[in-house]
Amino acid sequence: MPQGGMDALENQDPLTIKAYQYDLVCNGYEIASGSIRNQSPELMVKAFELVGLSKADVEERFGGLYRAFQYGAPPHGGMAAGVDRIVMLVCGAQNLREVSLFPMNQRAEDLLMGAPSPASVQQLRELSIRQATPPQATVNVDKAVAPSAG
Repeated sequence: MPQGGMDALENQDPLTIKAYQYDLVCNGYEIASGSIRNQSPELMVKAFELVGLSKADVEERFGGLYRAFQYGAPPHGGMAAGVDRIVMLVCGAQNLREVSLFPMNQRAEDLLMGAPSPASVQQLRELSIRQATPPQATVNVDKAVAPSAG
């Protein structure tokens, strides 16, 4: 949320406008951050206009949020701590991966939990999701050629 609201967006250089955002830093590590969020559809449109999007673009790309704001979202904001970063500092670890609460590999897979995993047919039905599967390619093993050792 820009400090100064609509007046700031209309009358100030966009690069000089400050936001209602805050961070808690310890020894150069961000351990918590937060902000006050926008709740005004007019402010949302104006902010996007400053980066080149029209009102129609905003309604098309962010229609759900735009319409929700029109019904009157209350002022909202908050702050959250990065528990994994705090644990890293307390333990003296050099890398966040060493203390990650929910470690994943580079493919974003949790090997301990086997996640993500395919959704079952029952789960898909509960959510009314129909899945179209492409035809499977078949390989004729008799005609397959092994690569040469050469």
